[in-house]
Amino acid sequence: MRAFLVGNVSRGTLYNKAMKAVLFDYNGTLFEDDDINEEAWRRTYIEITGKEDGFLSLYQNHKGLRNDIFIENIFKENNIPVEKEKIAWWSKRKETEHYQKICLEHKKRGMRKGAEKLLDYLKRENIPFTMCTASIQENRDFYFAFLHLDRWFDINEVVYDSGDYRDKGEMYLEGARRLGTEISDCLVIDDSPGSILKAVEAGCRNVVVIQKDGNPDLPQIRQKISDFNEFDYNLLKGAE
Repeated sequence: MRAFLVGNVSRGTLYNKAMKAVLFDYNGTLFEDDDINEEAWRRTYIEITGKEDGFLSLYQNHKGLRNDIFIENIFKENNIPVEKEKIAWWSKRKETEHYQKICLEHKKRGMRKGAEKLLDYLKRENIPFTMCTASIQENRDFYFAFLHLDRWFDINEVVYDSGDYRDKGEMYLEGARRLGTEISDCLVIDDSPGSILKAVEAGCRNVVVIQKDGNPDLPQIRQKISDFNEFDYNLLKGAE
């Protein structure tokens, strides 16, 4: 197996077992939507607070969190009473009235380069895989329609923010459970520093990172890529 160097640590010698399953993040990983998501949150922030001042610092500190946590922080930082019903309402509005509409304005934008090839390979080789996304159900359903994800994914196996999971680590554990394996035997592919850390804390020993500013430098990171055309398929096979 090829050894990858991240920092001063050789990754190829750490874990050489073949992967039993693959767990994908969606936002920013399979689909490049950082700009779309930021704009959707900006519009939501302005609607809630009536101003734009303070948005950028809040977004940079809290992006990647579940919607309810993000909105709760908007409320707290702007001295707005925290009410669960209002948080749920704004969470849904952010997705259906902003994020999804902006996506449709970018309807020619497809999946990250090389993603379809990798998904086809996993399907052809009968390697189990699913998505674990911090998005709510309305967005999960939108993704399937927008990019025809049913070509590869079983919507019933996708883990999403149903309110049952504390963080992305618990989502990845649930994804592994649904695929009938342990998180330690899964390859996780993610782009969010916080989510990557939670995956490792949950027991994942093999992570491929979409290279972005702020990505952690951990022994469990096997490869850093800009798109899936750079993905090393040997990571799925283990040492020969």
